[in-house]
Amino acid sequence: MEISVVLPVQNCSKYLLPALQSIKYQNYPHFEVLMVNDHSSDGSDQVCAGIAAVDERFKLLQSPHLGIAAALNYGISQASGVYIACMDGSDLCMQNRFARQIGFLKENPDISFLGTFAHHINETGEIGTSIEFPEDDLEIKAHLDRGQISFLHPSMMIRRRALLDLGGYRVIFSICQDYDLWLRAQDRYSFANLPEHLVACRNFPPKDNLTDSFWKYFYATELAEISVQQCRAGKRDPLEQMHDEFDLDAIEDQFVRDRLMPIRQDYYCNKKAFVDRKPLNSMDIEQIKVFLLKHREKFNKKALAHAFGVLFDQAMRIDDTESAATLFELQRDISKSRHLKSLLAKPNRLVQYAVRKGLEDVWDR
Repeated sequence: MEISVVLPVQNCSKYLLPALQSIKYQNYPHFEVLMVNDHSSDGSDQVCAGIAAVDERFKLLQSPHLGIAAALNYGISQASGVYIACMDGSDLCMQNRFARQIGFLKENPDISFLGTFAHHINETGEIGTSIEFPEDDLEIKAHLDRGQISFLHPSMMIRRRALLDLGGYRVIFSICQDYDLWLRAQDRYSFANLPEHLVACRNFPPKDNLTDSFWKYFYATELAEISVQQCRAGKRDPLEQMHDEFDLDAIEDQFVRDRLMPIRQDYYCNKKAFVDRKPLNSMDIEQIKVFLLKHREKFNKKALAHAFGVLFDQAMRIDDTESAATLFELQRDISKSRHLKSLLAKPNRLVQYAVRKGLEDVWDR
């Protein structure tokens, strides 16, 4: 067998059958599909069982442990292919995906990790934005060094020996397990992306939104980067001491703990503000403002303006007029019209703010 498709399955029954069919009808037939059920509760395993009953290339496996990293590792351990093709249960493959990727890998034996371009699709399958990445090894690694995403995991085809040599995915990462793998692989293996849209993707790392998944994603990527930096410096990997991604108390190295503590504080503070919607004090507001300004390139303008608006409301609630003035200016600079419209919808707050700060020119901006 040349290709083993490892597909973790967890509560994706809505899109699962089209995803499996897009694999079934590949024009390169020499593959097996290991559908690893990760404790689904929505009937996804029944969809898998149905296609396995009519096509012997499809095999349903039950993951012995919870989590996507554990499911991926279990699938890899059961694979017989020379190449591991990644895939998600909600995405689609173009009919020539496997043929194009395996052809490239055979022609380029120095490349071990190969991704592709992709299209974003909505719930009905309509094509949206294009997802493109750097193509050659040096550029991909330069992106990784800057903390930028360089691959789309469901588009990847990887030499199985490289995955086994790296120890697979680290189960401590409930998300970003792929980013952690790329970081650990970059010093030992070569990368490439085919400049062809061979995958249609419904999900993408949530870098433009103020959601729980964004903050957790940010924290996990920082954790992976610090781990790799320590290993490169010949020091002990802090993740070897941790039981989960937030267990910083287990780390003995004070330098590493000092680096990770503010990152964890950012995670919890931002989660408090934008996910849990809990009241903030002045210290919370200042910390979140500094975080947003430091990482503003990770947000689109709409999300950033919304964030400063939320903080402005919180500052007004506790009569922190100094913070409110700063946040007013920040949001106004990003989106003048939206900001004034939102404030004019709350005239009492605008008047209260203007009177306290003596900003007679607020009405003229």
